[in-house]
Amino acid sequence: MSEVEKAVDAFSEMNLGDAHKLLDEDKEADPNASCKDIVVTIGATVPTGFELTAADEVQEKLGSQSRISKDRGKIYFEIPVISLPQVHQLRSVDNLFVVVQEFKDYQFEETKEEALKDLEDLAKKLPWSDPLQVWKLNTSLKKKKTRQKKGIQQSNTKKQKLEGDMKGERTVKGFHEPLQNISGMASVEIQDPQKADKMVPPNEDEQSDFKEEGASNGENASGDCKRRDTEGQVLKFRVTCNRAGDNHSFTSNEAARDFGGAVQDFFQWKADMTNFDVEVLLNIHNNEVVVGIALTEESLHRRNITHFGPTTLRSTLAYGMLRLCDPQPADIIIDPMCGTGAIPIEGAAEWPNCFHIAGDNNPQAVKRTANNISSLLKQIQSKESSSGSKPIDNIQWDICSLPLRTGSVDVIVTDMPFGKRIGSKKKNWDLYPACLMEMGRICRPRTGRAVLLTQDRKCFAKALSKMGHIWRKSHTIWVNVGGLHAAVYLLKRLEEKNEETKSKW
Repeated sequence: MSEVEKAVDAFSEMNLGDAHKLLDEDKEADPNASCKDIVVTIGATVPTGFELTAADEVQEKLGSQSRISKDRGKIYFEIPVISLPQVHQLRSVDNLFVVVQEFKDYQFEETKEEALKDLEDLAKKLPWSDPLQVWKLNTSLKKKKTRQKKGIQQSNTKKQKLEGDMKGERTVKGFHEPLQNISGMASVEIQDPQKADKMVPPNEDEQSDFKEEGASNGENASGDCKRRDTEGQVLKFRVTCNRAGDNHSFTSNEAARDFGGAVQDFFQWKADMTNFDVEVLLNIHNNEVVVGIALTEESLHRRNITHFGPTTLRSTLAYGMLRLCDPQPADIIIDPMCGTGAIPIEGAAEWPNCFHIAGDNNPQAVKRTANNISSLLKQIQSKESSSGSKPIDNIQWDICSLPLRTGSVDVIVTDMPFGKRIGSKKKNWDLYPACLMEMGRICRPRTGRAVLLTQDRKCFAKALSKMGHIWRKSHTIWVNVGGLHAAVYLLKRLEEKNEETKSKW
């Protein structure tokens, strides 16, 4: 199990009681502390174009209003510290951080030297105390649940061995959490071919990390801000600067270097590029400046998928597409070009009251999907006393001749071939019209809908223009997929008017 899987899986099993207990422990250690009453601003990176979808999820699950940043692919919302475990169970966010302070119209000095000196001075004036308390709670919850999980796994192993030796005895009931807390957070870290969180102008966005040799071991003199961890060791940190805009006199590397130096002098932390405890974020978008502390070590989109293909879709993007079509209980949802099965697997995890079918014409893709489904079920079995199951199945088929009855499907969600890594743009001119026609045949008239992702927008628009009697375009979302400017189309199935779409079944 990878490090990111362990971390996210730990948070998936958290509950408010864990957070309450740790907060009580902190209060006993420091009677003046009142962490339970702290309300902090959380920043989240999301797939570009799906900011509103992520904001809806935050409102639904946390009851918090979100604000969408000018910098695409980010949202901000306020929560009480006690709700931190629920934040990690959001399905639409990639990375999380707690905001130290936000400046909506920061006035940078004109010269490089003055601007960098201003950033150094800023580091000493920021309200670090509450965000560091949140970071500490976040780290404590992860460590606690990781220890609990190891103990449970060892206990289950001993029980299984004992049960194998003593046939006929009653099966020992294992420790488990409710399924709804598990279904959302299992993840695996494997190199992902698509790693792009936001769209940025060329040569205008830079990212750099601050690293400095040597560090001071001085004592803390900053009041509430703790400069050492619970074991008395000096914390290690790095500063990551994300900058976009052309009105800055400095580079991302220079900003990270000077701001990081000031943070090091202020806290007496040790700079470390790779083995860091705290990651300080400096996000600069034109005149908008946000300083934060990272709460996730790896992107939360790395979940569910263990067998990757050439065009594996991010789980967060898959969730956004599924949420866009508003699945209802008992809906039949299919992905006719499933690839590695990211969409139907995400759907089965989050919408277990629907039935999900994954299909592809490539036998290798079908095999990868089957392996990914099997991995998901094994993860569930390892946490449940009963055998794990999900409402999902996979099959090999031809997208232009699906073995499904006419009007039998409620929702179609799929990532169509871009014509780059798979297929070609020339083939898409024949494939897209045939796909839309066959999808129209199986989709339920009047209530059916389809959410389709493609980068070949010209070909799709041409194909859709010929299907006006079957499909009506309801909404378009522009997204960034692996650096490619793509679009997600929400289509509504019209009432049957054309005999060509009727099936021989």
